[in-house]
Amino acid sequence: MNQWIQVLSQDSSILKVALKDPSKMDLTVFEKMAGDDYCLRCVLDDRQKGVIVYSVENLINLKDFLEQVIFEKKEGYFFLKKLFECAISVNRNKPVLFDPSFVFVSPYGDTFYFLVVPLVLDEWMFQKTQVVSWVQYLVEHFKTTTAYEILGFMIRFCQSEEFSLPNLISGLENVKRNYYPLKRWAFFKERESFRLKEPVSTLYYAKMRFVPDTQTSSVENKTQLIGQVNTTKAYLEEKKTGRKYDLQTESVLIGRLVSCDIRLPDESISLKHALILCENERYYIKDLKSLNRTFLNDKQVIRKMRLHDGMKLTLGSVDFIFRQDEDGKI
Repeated sequence: MNQWIQVLSQDSSILKVALKDPSKMDLTVFEKMAGDDYCLRCVLDDRQKGVIVYSVENLINLKDFLEQVIFEKKEGYFFLKKLFECAISVNRNKPVLFDPSFVFVSPYGDTFYFLVVPLVLDEWMFQKTQVVSWVQYLVEHFKTTTAYEILGFMIRFCQSEEFSLPNLISGLENVKRNYYPLKRWAFFKERESFRLKEPVSTLYYAKMRFVPDTQTSSVENKTQLIGQVNTTKAYLEEKKTGRKYDLQTESVLIGRLVSCDIRLPDESISLKHALILCENERYYIKDLKSLNRTFLNDKQVIRKMRLHDGMKLTLGSVDFIFRQDEDGKI
């Protein structure tokens, strides 16, 4: 997908790129970008080499966002509609790089920012193949437990000769009406917007991706010290399913994020819900300001609380029993 630019460096606040062919640069595109709220802010760093610095502070790229979010019911329709509408608006008179690593999202998923490459018109006049590949990526990485009809429609539509983003929006609207028909008694029009209740992490992937090779070994060693394997045998047992989750490290993050040590897709679970800590072979539970809270033996966890064998642990609407073998110190 990335045939226009080469990434020179990136951290949590800036993305520095260079045009592969600086002679194709069109300076008038910068003026168009300045007046568009959906474009990443940027500065031309080196005209001769075609080096541009984009601001990505407090943003997460679309690729990493989709890895961490599960869309339920109508959420996917609202998210995709806003994404495609913004893409159409920006791409109307500017060359957008349709690559999931270069489309950015706010931590709450309600605002989009596109990386515009200042190229002459001949370089970006025909982008249908690039856009189709981008939409196909969305289909492959879109996570849902309810709205599978979205994926089915988009798979078929990508193969259609009538493919275009405006037609895709219209098609999704028709699918939504079929699965969620308007109720006659609804006096007020539904607000079609998507916003996460809790922000998605914007730093986790960036730090992992851009650690210099010379520092890799030291960083890995520090990670192993923080999350070293425990010899004490302890686990959580989900009451409803009987599934067991081993607590093998000194710090176990529980939540809906893909990056969590124990990932629970239940809607009542926050993205980062709770943390279980092991200190001197003793286990503690800490709530991470979750929306539906954490309870230990039906008492709300306000600060770090000690876990004992047989205790009932409730996260949102999911119940667990904490187990620790007799060999471990209680």
